[in-house]
Amino acid sequence: MTLPGDARPTMAQKTKRSTARAAIPHSSAGDSATTSITHLRQELLRMLRARNIQAGYRILDQTELALRSLRATDEGASDLLLLVAQWIDAGYRDYIFLDEMLAQFPPSIRPQLKVGAFLRVKMVEAFRALATNDADAAINILDVVLRLDGDLLDADLKTVAHLWQGRAHRKNADYKSALQHLTAARDFATTLPDCGALCAVIKIQQGWVLFQQGDTKSGLALLQQAEDALIKTDHTIAKGNIESARGRIIRRQGDYAGALECFDRAIALYAADYPNHPNLARALTNAGFVKRLLALQLRKNIDARTQQTNTIPPGDVNRGARDPHLRELRRLHQELYRSAIVQLERAKEICLLHAHHSGLGSALVNAGHLHLDIGDVELARSEAEQAYLLGTKTQSSLLMARARILLALTENSHVNEWLGDSRNAPRHAMNAKRFCIEAIELARHTENKRLLMNAYLAQGEVACNEFFRDWSLARQSADLASELLVPSDADYAVEELSALKTKLLRAVGIDDTLRSWSEGVVVGKTFKEVTEEFAQIVIPRIWIREDRKVSRVARKLSMSPQKVRRLLKRSGVAKADVTE
Repeated sequence: MTLPGDARPTMAQKTKRSTARAAIPHSSAGDSATTSITHLRQELLRMLRARNIQAGYRILDQTELALRSLRATDEGASDLLLLVAQWIDAGYRDYIFLDEMLAQFPPSIRPQLKVGAFLRVKMVEAFRALATNDADAAINILDVVLRLDGDLLDADLKTVAHLWQGRAHRKNADYKSALQHLTAARDFATTLPDCGALCAVIKIQQGWVLFQQGDTKSGLALLQQAEDALIKTDHTIAKGNIESARGRIIRRQGDYAGALECFDRAIALYAADYPNHPNLARALTNAGFVKRLLALQLRKNIDARTQQTNTIPPGDVNRGARDPHLRELRRLHQELYRSAIVQLERAKEICLLHAHHSGLGSALVNAGHLHLDIGDVELARSEAEQAYLLGTKTQSSLLMARARILLALTENSHVNEWLGDSRNAPRHAMNAKRFCIEAIELARHTENKRLLMNAYLAQGEVACNEFFRDWSLARQSADLASELLVPSDADYAVEELSALKTKLLRAVGIDDTLRSWSEGVVVGKTFKEVTEEFAQIVIPRIWIREDRKVSRVARKLSMSPQKVRRLLKRSGVAKADVTE
């Protein structure tokens, strides 16, 4: 039977199966239904704990008819239903198959169930909400389940409940609550037999949350531990998740080429057995985003070389030798954009197949930024508006904020590049400012610091546009963005912050700033903020005089090298330029 939205082909799609199929493997005709369910559950649980994935899939395929005909009143039926949900979480088909089984547990029958069985069905409903990106519904259901402690939930069930609850909070960018539940899940998991693979799956989630909280080192260490534990299993979904998370961390460190290698490995792992898995869409979206960052770097190289070539006198014999190189760079630049768009369009197809709204919204936002980079402002705006509608539909503050940031930048392009009727510039400028304010407010409802930083950076860009030229707001936005940087950040956000501060210095001027301070004009600034700003102006110049050596600056000013590096970074000096 072909199910719409299946993440992997069923056995019926691969081979013509006999209709006389055994209900349960290894069971005789005389076995009771209870014995058969118990045996099946034991087999599936053993394989799940060992992450013997393909063998588990075969058993699920062989017992498909029995699973579809499972009745709520069968002894152990709720246990088997919950176990199938865990297998779907491990990559077997998708929630549509689970819906067919849940249909055998209608609300009218549930009052007849024992309390433990009823809670297991509720846990399945929570997973179903999580699988369809309704994180709030999953959290609400699992909150009720976890309050009923004691004998109703054993360590196995508590592990699963806390794991799913932690993932739901992570989807909402509520990282503190996510880490608490994931830690609890791992603690309960360690009391179970053969828990190594299960703990590894939890560590992947923990590593991602720690990274989002700024603890990159611990995050990478947990991912490596998980990879070591799963190396002998065939759990390709989990292995793909490790590569995907590692790619995001490496990207944040500014190593775009290394990040792309991780995402390519994740894509290969997912696509091998799950050509339409939602996680594949996520990896494709991340790969597309990194290609955009690589293209932006290449664009700077092209612009610099073009400017250098244009300064050569027309009769110079070396002039022609430079053109082929520039043509190749431009070809590579265009290829990166084309490849990124192809991957994002494929990600959209997969997300539409699963009605995966958050994944679709992410692909739309990333595609919008790509279109904005190459000057297609209207298409970028269309992508942003679609993403915002999806965010409102799912009540995702994260997605709505990302969409509003993109909309602000598209409106800002109309102002700075004089697109369309110049008489509309005030309207575009005010829209851009309003979208930034909305993005900041939405980002504050999450614990995603990078999201809030991007909102402040967008506000700073808008404040600097030709209409506002509001240097005070731009400086305030840059300062707030600076406070959200963590020591390991070295990617596009640092470059954008540096560019914003450079723009401010050019517009306002260091002399004007120092003159204002000498006259006591420090409106809205504390002494600490004035001191910090002064240090960001002075220390880079001392650093240049001291042969760009951090240690020399630290000795000269009697301050720690760590503080020197931090101030250099906030002043716009690239990490690669800073030496000891």
